[in-house]
Amino acid sequence: MSSTGRYDRIVHEYIEKDSGMIVLLSEDQLFQRTLRSTLTKVIGTKRDCLYVTANPSAAVKAIKQYTKSKVPCTVFIERILGDKPSTDFIIAMKNLLPDLRIIVLVGETRRENIAYFYELGVNNVISKPASANNIIEKLAFTIKPQGKLSELMSEGKLMLTEGDYPGALRVSAKILKIKPNSPAGLMLRGDCYLGKNDREKAIEAYLLAHESSRLYLEPLKKLANVYKGYNEEEYLKYLKKLDRLSPLNTERKCDIGTTYVRRKEMTMAEKYFDQAIETATQEAMSMVAGVADRIASTVIDVSPAMSEKYLQRVLANKGSRLGKEDITVFNKLGIALRNQGKWREAIDNYRRALEISPEDEGLHFNMALAYRDGKERRKAIECMETALKINPDVYKAGENIALHFGDTFAEAKRYDEAGEFYRTAASLNPDNKATQRKLGLIKKALGA
Repeated sequence: MSSTGRYDRIVHEYIEKDSGMIVLLSEDQLFQRTLRSTLTKVIGTKRDCLYVTANPSAAVKAIKQYTKSKVPCTVFIERILGDKPSTDFIIAMKNLLPDLRIIVLVGETRRENIAYFYELGVNNVISKPASANNIIEKLAFTIKPQGKLSELMSEGKLMLTEGDYPGALRVSAKILKIKPNSPAGLMLRGDCYLGKNDREKAIEAYLLAHESSRLYLEPLKKLANVYKGYNEEEYLKYLKKLDRLSPLNTERKCDIGTTYVRRKEMTMAEKYFDQAIETATQEAMSMVAGVADRIASTVIDVSPAMSEKYLQRVLANKGSRLGKEDITVFNKLGIALRNQGKWREAIDNYRRALEISPEDEGLHFNMALAYRDGKERRKAIECMETALKINPDVYKAGENIALHFGDTFAEAKRYDEAGEFYRTAASLNPDNKATQRKLGLIKKALGA
């Protein structure tokens, strides 16, 4: 049987014998017709096995229904859908259903784009326009990877999952006998040694796998993970190699930036954080806020100015679409500004947030701290009173919050109220001697 006939049979059995379904998420009517014609005229299926939609929500509903009914499902999805990349959809579906088969449809694309698709968990990529034979071949390989090596790999991975490292090592030896220097076989060997806590032999196997296929990302990922927390130089080296091969991965750019932050190399950290933002912007605007927020949280203690830069980027990206879900970002930005002594700018930031959520006692409290930084004690008291009016128990949320209330009211010589706040702080942490001293001073001021 020719390879074309074998692929036809695999797809035919998937549809007719296994009752498999294909979900096509696409606005491209030409590809819709090509795929339907391929299934009915070339494969010869009589079943209605194709679900077509341009609506991601409808696709998710269909996929969930098929999965719930234990119906095999393969998804074709456009790289660009409704003028937006489908990255978020792919990530969400792979998180929800890790074993879901996904084929991405692309126009002209570069090698680094394809590398990134596979990193997301995509099973195959089809360049359009596509012939019927090309569609069948990619679909067949997605449904059922071919050959003896694939069978052995499945067997070895199962043993690995069950902790049978000697058995999996024997399988890897069989793979390497059939195909010397097989990257997959070497990876399996490395995973076995790693499972046995033999780091050096695992590294040796992963390096050989990398040498056998320099564009294969998995050995580099394994090497980076092996060195993480063990050898930062090597960890960084392999992260940067991965970044060169697949430069669209924003998470990895953040990891590189975070590593440079630990090394106090802030210029290099900022370079990779900037690249992460740029990549996220190109990928999907919805990713920018998450990436920038992660960066800001990473550097806030080391460089408040850099944290401010990225938090401002988050808010600017949202534009007029700011809502209550963004209050956390405003609060983080206020802290970053205050840590630089920019108390006036922090107050302006909180005022802007209060336009969105005027009844947020936390914003009023944080504004009070900014006023206190600027020695504007009367206004600080007013803000704290507003916070208490919204939530009379706001100071009970934590020791530090109660102490801030106590200090502010004590400075205003409102000792009765200050004493209540300090007593709350003392109840939350009875071992804090500084709080006990403050309580003593309050009693002395009150003549008690």
